[in-house]
Amino acid sequence: MAMLNATPLVGVLVLDWSLVALLLVYWMELGARLGFAALEGLFAEGKPEYDAAGFSWLVVGALSEKRGRTPLPRLPLSIQLANLPAIVVTIVVGSVVWLLLGGFGVGSVGETTGATASESASVSAGLGVVAVVVGRAVEAGSYFLTGEYESVSVQQPLRAALMSAVGTGSALFFGGSLVIAGAPTSSVLVAVFVVKLLADIVDVYRDRLEAFDEGTSVELGFTLGGSQWESIDTELDGSSDTEYPNRLAVLVGGVVRGARSPVVLLGGALLGLVGLLDVASTGGVPLELLGGGAVVAGMFVGFGVIDRAYRYLWMEYRIADDLVGYDRLFGPQWRLSGDQLAEAERVRTVTDRLFGTETVLVDYGDRTIRLPHLSPDALTSRERQ
Repeated sequence: MAMLNATPLVGVLVLDWSLVALLLVYWMELGARLGFAALEGLFAEGKPEYDAAGFSWLVVGALSEKRGRTPLPRLPLSIQLANLPAIVVTIVVGSVVWLLLGGFGVGSVGETTGATASESASVSAGLGVVAVVVGRAVEAGSYFLTGEYESVSVQQPLRAALMSAVGTGSALFFGGSLVIAGAPTSSVLVAVFVVKLLADIVDVYRDRLEAFDEGTSVELGFTLGGSQWESIDTELDGSSDTEYPNRLAVLVGGVVRGARSPVVLLGGALLGLVGLLDVASTGGVPLELLGGGAVVAGMFVGFGVIDRAYRYLWMEYRIADDLVGYDRLFGPQWRLSGDQLAEAERVRTVTDRLFGTETVLVDYGDRTIRLPHLSPDALTSRERQ
């Protein structure tokens, strides 16, 4: 943190940086902060803090509900699949905000002031960018070397980066607004530096308050509260049966799920309305309209198949008095008690009727677990025993 704060200070006082150069360094620091936070979150091994049941989107929901890791060859690191939704959302939203702040805080200031930097100032500003990026890389390296990733959730590095980005973004927005309003460049330069410095000081003390809150019995509200995955006992008493979902039914169910996506239904309604208007005005429907609708529908059908295959295609259900859901790629997922199975709801979807199967719905904590496309006697045979 000291090097990150010292770099712009030396640039302003010693190397005669312009306001644009200072904002450029801050902008690149913001991008590096978000990028390395996404990298840290990708390998975090703690249990994600979001409610997996809240993600019902195709593919994204499947990722958020699946526990398991994909190890990296020759490295003690693994990618936790449930981290991916939070990472993707952060990258998409963060990239948009980063580009907007760059256009407003750097581009508009440069255009308004019309300032041109000397060759030496440009080189020093470039070295400043390298310095802040290296500083963030060192912080990320410490995160991995100390094993911090083993005990945090994906949200913790992302939340810290977003809170830090508020300070950097405020400096960029504040500087751009003052310049556009006609304030003197020298005054704006000092004001921007002070805003960023104060934000960094707040960020440093936030980390210390979190550490104090975690290490004492005093509740200050700063503890991030990362949790670990609960262990799953895969041992079953007595003999057990293993049931598998009907694989073809899983794939067909994916087609149905994708075709019934709200986006497809809404898009189909809009295309139908446009088609009716074209028929009324020109007497025909443009082929481009039909082709576009087919492409969108096909894309979401593909998403539906991927979603269902990822959720269920490699699942097996080990049934005795209890039931263990086991993914042959990623290991055990959950364990259901006999009481939970006794209260399970059996339904028959369109796909179930087609293949002569049934889907079992079981309440599991704050979400519902689906056991799709099983033989009708898959669970009843154990109940009779």
